[in-house]
Amino acid sequence: MAAQAGLEERTFLRRFHKATGLTPIEYCQHLRISRARDLMESTTASIDEIAWQAGYDDSGSFRKLFIRITGLAPREYRRRFASPP
Repeated sequence: MAAQAGLEERTFLRRFHKATGLTPIEYCQHLRISRARDLMESTTASIDEIAWQAGYDDSGSFRKLFIRITGLAPREYRRRFASPP
Protein backbone atom coordinates (compact mmCIF):
# COMPACT_ATOMS: atom_id res chain seq x y z
CA MET A 1 0.00 0.00 0.00
CA ALA A 2 2.91 2.31 0.73
CA ALA A 3 4.28 1.81 -2.77
CA GLN A 4 0.84 2.49 -4.29
CA ALA A 5 0.68 5.71 -2.27
CA GLY A 6 4.21 6.65 -3.37
CA LEU A 7 5.45 6.81 0.21
CA GLU A 8 8.10 5.12 2.30
CA GLU A 9 6.58 2.38 4.44
CA ARG A 10 7.19 4.15 7.74
CA THR A 11 5.70 7.42 6.46
CA PHE A 12 2.68 5.58 5.06
CA LEU A 13 2.08 3.71 8.33
CA ARG A 14 2.32 6.91 10.37
CA ARG A 15 -0.06 8.81 8.08
CA PHE A 16 -2.49 5.89 7.82
CA HIS A 17 -2.65 5.57 11.60
CA LYS A 18 -3.12 9.31 12.01
CA ALA A 19 -5.99 9.30 9.49
CA THR A 20 -7.78 6.16 10.69
CA GLY A 21 -6.58 5.44 14.20
CA LEU A 22 -5.76 1.92 13.01
CA THR A 23 -2.91 0.04 11.42
CA PRO A 24 -3.56 -1.20 7.86
CA ILE A 25 -4.05 -4.75 9.19
CA GLU A 26 -6.54 -3.58 11.82
CA TYR A 27 -8.36 -1.55 9.18
CA CYS A 28 -8.67 -4.62 6.91
CA GLN A 29 -9.90 -6.68 9.87
CA HIS A 30 -12.59 -4.09 10.59
CA LEU A 31 -13.67 -4.15 6.93
CA ARG A 32 -13.93 -7.94 6.98
CA ILE A 33 -15.86 -7.98 10.25
CA SER A 34 -18.18 -5.31 8.85
CA ARG A 35 -18.85 -7.58 5.87
CA ALA A 36 -19.54 -10.48 8.24
CA ARG A 37 -21.93 -8.34 10.28
CA ASP A 38 -23.85 -7.43 7.13
CA LEU A 39 -24.09 -11.10 6.17
CA MET A 40 -25.26 -12.11 9.67
CA GLU A 41 -27.98 -9.48 9.57
CA SER A 42 -29.25 -10.32 6.11
CA THR A 43 -28.66 -14.04 5.48
CA THR A 44 -29.16 -17.38 7.16
CA ALA A 45 -25.73 -18.68 6.15
CA SER A 46 -23.81 -20.52 8.86
CA ILE A 47 -21.21 -18.65 10.89
CA ASP A 48 -18.49 -20.79 9.29
CA GLU A 49 -19.74 -19.87 5.80
CA ILE A 50 -19.89 -16.19 6.74
CA ALA A 51 -16.34 -16.36 8.11
CA TRP A 52 -15.18 -17.82 4.81
CA GLN A 53 -17.10 -15.22 2.77
CA ALA A 54 -15.50 -12.47 4.87
CA GLY A 55 -12.04 -13.82 4.06
CA TYR A 56 -11.22 -16.03 7.05
CA ASP A 57 -10.09 -19.64 6.60
CA ASP A 58 -10.10 -20.35 10.34
CA SER A 59 -13.52 -19.87 11.90
CA GLY A 60 -12.01 -19.99 15.40
CA SER A 61 -9.78 -17.01 14.65
CA PHE A 62 -12.75 -15.26 13.07
CA ARG A 63 -14.85 -15.76 16.20
CA LYS A 64 -12.10 -14.39 18.49
CA LEU A 65 -11.58 -11.35 16.30
CA PHE A 66 -15.33 -10.79 15.95
CA ILE A 67 -15.71 -10.76 19.73
CA ARG A 68 -12.75 -8.40 20.14
CA ILE A 69 -14.14 -5.90 17.61
CA THR A 70 -17.89 -6.07 18.32
CA GLY A 71 -17.96 -7.21 21.95
CA LEU A 72 -20.37 -10.00 21.01
CA ALA A 73 -20.00 -13.58 19.86
CA PRO A 74 -21.16 -14.07 16.26
CA ARG A 75 -24.19 -16.11 17.34
CA GLU A 76 -25.21 -13.48 19.89
CA TYR A 77 -24.73 -10.71 17.31
CA ARG A 78 -26.99 -12.54 14.87
CA ARG A 79 -29.61 -13.17 17.56
CA ARG A 80 -29.75 -9.45 18.39
CA PHE A 81 -29.46 -7.87 14.95
CA ALA A 82 -30.68 -10.30 12.28
CA SER A 83 -33.59 -9.13 10.19
CA PRO A 84 -36.78 -11.09 10.79
CA PRO A 85 -37.40 -13.81 8.17
